Amino acid sequence: MARTLPCPADFSIFQTLQHSGVRLDRAAALGDGLAIAQWHRERRSGRQLMGYDMPGHHTLSLYLRGGDSCFRLGHSGLYGGAGKLCVLPARHYSRWSMDDDVSFMHLYISSERLGREAVMRFDREPRELELRDLTYIQDPRLAAACYSLFAAEQGGPAAKLAASSAAEAILHHLLAQNTGQSTRRPLGGLAPTVRRRVRDYVDAHLEQPLTLDELARVASLSTYHFAHMFRTSFGMPPHAWVLARRLARAQALLAAGTVDLAGAAQACGFGNASHLSRLFLRATGVTPGQYRQALRGGAAPVQTQVTERAGTSRP
Repeated sequence: MARTLPCPADFSIFQTLQHSGVRLDRAAALGDGLAIAQWHRERRSGRQLMGYDMPGHHTLSLYLRGGDSCFRLGHSGLYGGAGKLCVLPARHYSRWSMDDDVSFMHLYISSERLGREAVMRFDREPRELELRDLTYIQDPRLAAACYSLFAAEQGGPAAKLAASSAAEAILHHLLAQNTGQSTRRPLGGLAPTVRRRVRDYVDAHLEQPLTLDELARVASLSTYHFAHMFRTSFGMPPHAWVLARRLARAQALLAAGTVDLAGAAQACGFGNASHLSRLFLRATGVTPGQYRQALRGGAAPVQTQVTERAGTSRP
């Protein structure tokens, strides 16, 4: 599995803009495979052509101000402007004419992260879905989620929970509204019934140590073929996926307030509270204590899927 993209500079389109003289106003990592950046391009720079070629990650762009004369080559009659959105899939090509003052935000999404969301939210293999390439669309609901993310991210550490919630809403919207069936026929991988059987078994045994051989037996496959087919279907190795399920369960327990941190760690198969705290922080951007404090203070809880950004550490 490719490593988690930890910061904005690891995304290809971020690098392209940085090397094109567009001014970076601010940027921040939002968690596993997510980052945000705000850019500003000045009219006095003259007309500029920029291109993105198979960036390898997805990008959601929202124009915040200006850009009414900016356009994408090959898309006649479509122009930018405040509130307009572009969805740029990982496998897309595009050329852009910029000749206006324009302020815009980008949300960068790794292919691995979007693939995990497809599995967790819709029980769909990442290979079965493709993000649609969309240029200067009007989508009030998606734009509102972007503005919420933009505002929350400026609030500092105390607003991380709200920023994570907004990012989760965006991911859900993209998967629910802006994906289509892939034209590529998925080959190999686990059958849907086997995926569900393995998922149900893992969820029923999260407090126990789980082995690859054990999960392979549940799937009625050899260990070698199970590991290969699992990764083909889920876009990540079994240990990373199990870790995501453990963190999701821990977050649900902490939100319910039925156990303390040590109890959640034990119920979810972590060695101790310190181990859970470290992985929880890396996956969500907040500590378990900050998460519970935000819930007590009435902040909107992050959806369970936020803890499914678990990386590749062993459960």
